[in-house]
Amino acid sequence: MTVPPRRIRLLRRRAQLHIPRRSLLQYADFRLAVIGQVTSQVADALGSLIFAQVLLFASENGPTPRLLIQAVVAAALPLVLAGPIAGYVADKYERRQILVTGQGVRSLLMLAAVFGAYMQSQFMLYVLFGLSMCITRILYTARAASVRHLVRQHELVAADSVMLMASMVAGSIGAVSGAFLYRYIGFTAFMVSVLLHFVAAYVFDSVRSWLGGGNDSETVTWSVAFQQLRMAKTRFAITSTSAHRFLLGVSFAAIALLLDHRVDIGASGYAVTLGASGVGAFVGTMTAERINEKMPRRTVTLLAFAFSSVAALAAVAVTSLLICCVSVVVMAFSFQNLRVCSDATIQANAMKGSCGRIFAAYDMAYNLSFLVGLVSGLAASTMVNSHTVLSVTACTFAAGTTLFALMPRSEKSEAGNTEVVDVEAALTPRTLV
Repeated sequence: MTVPPRRIRLLRRRAQLHIPRRSLLQYADFRLAVIGQVTSQVADALGSLIFAQVLLFASENGPTPRLLIQAVVAAALPLVLAGPIAGYVADKYERRQILVTGQGVRSLLMLAAVFGAYMQSQFMLYVLFGLSMCITRILYTARAASVRHLVRQHELVAADSVMLMASMVAGSIGAVSGAFLYRYIGFTAFMVSVLLHFVAAYVFDSVRSWLGGGNDSETVTWSVAFQQLRMAKTRFAITSTSAHRFLLGVSFAAIALLLDHRVDIGASGYAVTLGASGVGAFVGTMTAERINEKMPRRTVTLLAFAFSSVAALAAVAVTSLLICCVSVVVMAFSFQNLRVCSDATIQANAMKGSCGRIFAAYDMAYNLSFLVGLVSGLAASTMVNSHTVLSVTACTFAAGTTLFALMPRSEKSEAGNTEVVDVEAALTPRTLV
């Protein structure tokens, strides 16, 4: 029997219903969740910056290889230590209670940090910083797994876009506030973080929607949860997002070193590349919902790899500050579009009672891929040169376009239909004010 070739549509046959992001804020509980997230992440960024002043790095100046390694270590420790248990906790216990209790614990840790700072105990501050970052991973997983209980299924991409934009804005506000407060009041600025975590706990406690977890997980064993990772849509989302993230990490390291060695910019190549990446990620988050309306998920994936391949080649062909920055913006933009769509895919397709574990596995996969990519790009650029690394990366991005064009994304039933969508969940209204 001849298998017909896979047909790839550039645009959807029928555009999806447009969901204005501001309309989601009419949902009382979603609005509270966003406010709680912003408050929590401002406190996180503020506290993390103060910790980093002494324990990690005081600024984004210095040798790029050292800054890259510091970034990898700072991100890898909480991911490796807390990542495996974050999904279990998010499924085992009621998620609203996790968010409330977690904020309370973070407040106590920041309070202890004030004491540790005045005692000048670096060991204590290291321990508190590590615990703080680990709890942040658990809270992030619990929030991400809760989103599908706050909006309808067709609103997931828009909701994830709102929450990611809120996260970026909160991180910026927290970092700027932390730098300002630390300059004038020193470690006493930890008390601001204490207060904000208590406010976030109060806001999360005001959410009345069931956010999942607790009794839901009793019917989903670990073996059943892991079987879902082999489902076509879940496998496609995890594999494509992780592969792109790995190549993005390799490109990030190579371009940062390239800017250091070939372009006189008067600043660290790491800092410039990080800034360009942040711009691309923010724009990608803003446009993800519109792009998802017009294009199928597979097309979004293929274009993300194709555009990134062209961007990497451009950085090789024209080594200038502008072109390198534009290349990073394009790659970060492409990844962020892919990531927002993949987030929604994972949230929509996970069985009731297992979303925490499935999302945690997905989150660990693509974040560890990025960190491995950073180290690989740094090592490869040192052994050969950044131009060679970017050329290979561009070819690999192009190969990824072909691979994910062929990789199945749907599991057909005996009748040839794709898996059934939970229409009841998709149409369930949410509380409005």
